[in-house]
Amino acid sequence: MEKYEKIKVVGRGAFGVVHLVQSISDKSLSIMKQIPVDAMTKEERIAALNEVKVLSILSHPNIIKYYENFLEQAALMIVMEYAEGGTLFEFLQTSTKLIEELEILKYFTQLLLAIQHIHSKQILHRDLKTQNILLDKTKKIVKIVDFGISKVLTKSNAVSVVGTPCYISPELCEGKPYNQKSDIGPWAAYL
Repeated sequence: MEKYEKIKVVGRGAFGVVHLVQSISDKSLSIMKQIPVDAMTKEERIAALNEVKVLSILSHPNIIKYYENFLEQAALMIVMEYAEGGTLFEFLQTSTKLIEELEILKYFTQLLLAIQHIHSKQILHRDLKTQNILLDKTKKIVKIVDFGISKVLTKSNAVSVVGTPCYISPELCEGKPYNQKSDIGPWAAYL
């Protein structure tokens, strides 16, 4: 932590705390996800490291940038890009006017391009929802985040049931094997 100064907590999840941090050297802002690993099972530790692995593979303007990770005080620290505009969920909830169709299409196009990139790397996100989509400062660019339960596919389809219940695809609900199409299925309701 000698490279960063914690500013404030910006979120809490099932596995950790998310801090806004400032670089000591250049004063730039980043996000640091702190995941305590000392009380985790071996499987949970592997899952935590999976997020680092997936983020390090992905490089796309609509996917949150991964900077580095390190262990400190029995916690895995993942340093990522800071998206100042908050979540798409918060934006939609607090918007006082209808969002123009062209703006919706721009968001949707960016999401599809990001998902295409994710799938081209044989990765399933498995938890796409408005809370896992961030906006930049101008609220014009979207960034997909939270790859904690994502999966790198091998030649076979995935079968484990994970994700947020209201956002999972029909094949997951039915306990059937699934592939990249299951990342798109829940979004069909928005079309």
